[in-house]
Amino acid sequence: MMKFWVERYLRTTAPLSSAVASVAVHAALIGASVAATAGAGVEEKFLPENNIVRFLAPPNRSAGQQPRREMIRYVAIAIPEGATRGATVQPIENIKQDEPISGLDERDAFPLPELDGADSVFSVLQVDSTASRYEWSAAPAYPPKMLESKLEGFVEAQWVVDEEGYADTTSIRIVTASHPEFAKSVLDALPFMRFKPAKIGRTTVRQLVQQDFSFRISPPAPDTSQKVARKP
Repeated sequence: MMKFWVERYLRTTAPLSSAVASVAVHAALIGASVAATAGAGVEEKFLPENNIVRFLAPPNRSAGQQPRREMIRYVAIAIPEGATRGATVQPIENIKQDEPISGLDERDAFPLPELDGADSVFSVLQVDSTASRYEWSAAPAYPPKMLESKLEGFVEAQWVVDEEGYADTTSIRIVTASHPEFAKSVLDALPFMRFKPAKIGRTTVRQLVQQDFSFRISPPAPDTSQKVARKP
């Protein structure tokens, strides 16, 4: 029995020792490789200053499916019974060319009346007291070119006076003017003009104002400070 156990022990230790030796050899080789490459640095390559980087675009791919032309098709839809309230439907082919095929019909609703809201603009006939310009307010200046040429003119303008007494610059419209210089003078002065706002009852409202501006050159008044001696 003792002999059998010794022989079995000798048979198992021989492969074990060879395995241990193999592991030790591989570990030594791996450690030597790591140690050899640990200090190796990567060599950096410097590009010249005038080097140009070029990116190549991929080639165009062929279309997998050819595009098809867009087509519009009209489909005839039948009119359901009762939609015309008993009226006979006349085919379009039988309508004469001089007969209108559009316009109001029995099913069209009439437009609703416009409601007076916060943004409503009233006319001179709808307010209790109309908008009026203050005496100390700014006024259009006589254009220097027209004054040098001694030309007179007029401007008819239209705008909205808001609840604060300012002219709404977005609503200014020149109806007519004898010369563009006169119209420009009115447009430049309106943002600085001040008005007494219109009222309905005690509430100030927006009112549409239309006013004529006349540009006239008045002759100078005679100087009466110096009296001329009359001859006997």
